[in-house]
Amino acid sequence: MKYTEIQDKLFELARVTDELEEMYIENDGEVTEATEELERQKAVIADLLNGEGLDDLGRWLKSKEDEIKTFEAEKDAVTRKIKSVENTIEFVKSTINTVMRATGCEKAKGVYYSFTPTVSTTTKADANILKERYQEAANKAVHEAGIPDYVTVKLDASVSLVPEGEDIPDVFVVTKKDTVRFTKPRGNRE
Repeated sequence: MKYTEIQDKLFELARVTDELEEMYIENDGEVTEATEELERQKAVIADLLNGEGLDDLGRWLKSKEDEIKTFEAEKDAVTRKIKSVENTIEFVKSTINTVMRATGCEKAKGVYYSFTPTVSTTTKADANILKERYQEAANKAVHEAGIPDYVTVKLDASVSLVPEGEDIPDVFVVTKKDTVRFTKPRGNRE
């Protein structure tokens, strides 16, 4: 059954139910041949909706859940491809840096592209160290402040909040890699 057919059957069921109720009211609850016929019609419609109707709705629901799984798998595949391309970009930049350093070139400027060797430094908090050292105390402080036990704290740290002049705490991981600054031709701004 299609959705519109299910809706039609629901409207028909409501009409038969209302008609049946009116008959019972008019006849002071007496069962007649007409009420028995409406009861049979109501049962047939209910059986159809509970059988074929629910099965078809179940098929529709399953197809939509499968569609989400397909999209998620595609998203995961695209994410992996993006990561692969990002890794290739980093590899190419590293190789350009190696070539430039080996040849003593401080800046390469071609007709369209130019490169300047540089070192990329990234600083990131180590989630495992943060959790190991501070998670219990953070949750305890939050709960002692009156926040319910089912609320938890997720810890993060920002190197930009370390006071200037202080050493970077060991909860941060500093990664340095040779790369290049890459300048590309610019399009017209119209």
